[in-house]
Amino acid sequence: MNARPRDDYDATERTVMKPLIESAWKQRVVFFLVGAIFAFVCGLVQLAWMDIVPYTTLASQPGWLKTLKEIVGWLPWLAFAAVLAWRFVKGRRVRVGFYFMGTVTPMAILITWMMLGLSVADLVHRRPFNAELWRNREDSQSDGMWPPRLCMVDHLISSGRLEGLTRSEVVELLGPPNQESYFSSVAHDMHYHLGPERGFIRIDSEWLLIAFGENGKVSRYWLARD
Repeated sequence: MNARPRDDYDATERTVMKPLIESAWKQRVVFFLVGAIFAFVCGLVQLAWMDIVPYTTLASQPGWLKTLKEIVGWLPWLAFAAVLAWRFVKGRRVRVGFYFMGTVTPMAILITWMMLGLSVADLVHRRPFNAELWRNREDSQSDGMWPPRLCMVDHLISSGRLEGLTRSEVVELLGPPNQESYFSSVAHDMHYHLGPERGFIRIDSEWLLIAFGENGKVSRYWLARD
């Protein structure tokens, strides 16, 4: 009886193994994508919750609706627990590790954006101080998220342009200050609205606060949030 040539065995083995390897990788990719997409959708629903429900504030929502919001936040992990249980039933065909990686990927991207992305966005939007643009209140509020004052204030502070100026010189340079009394408990003399605070959740506003010394000249200036 003639033995089959080794080359024939190798060819047969490659023919059988290639679909199995491709199938295994397809399973991994599918489980990863399902986990990532499901976690992303749940996160998106939570972020857009106030636009979805017919209530203007979270406090005005009924208890069951608040509970539903919490459940949506836990759904990716509940789904992961279900996939983990499924793994014990079906075995290695259930790629629980790749499903887990897919689940945490949107969260990892969000955390990375919170740590790095917003800092990069701030650096990209920074511009040199321009007194004329600063004084023009209409232009200074032309961009809701990155108004010119917010983009110029870091250069204004680092340049030292405010050092030793009198009140009238500050007004000449920056225009009339805002009259809102958000900082009545903070010792200062003038404040200028800059725009929405820089950060992940841009709810409050940033302000430039200026204080004068006994000699009537600027002694201190700093950024504050209301």
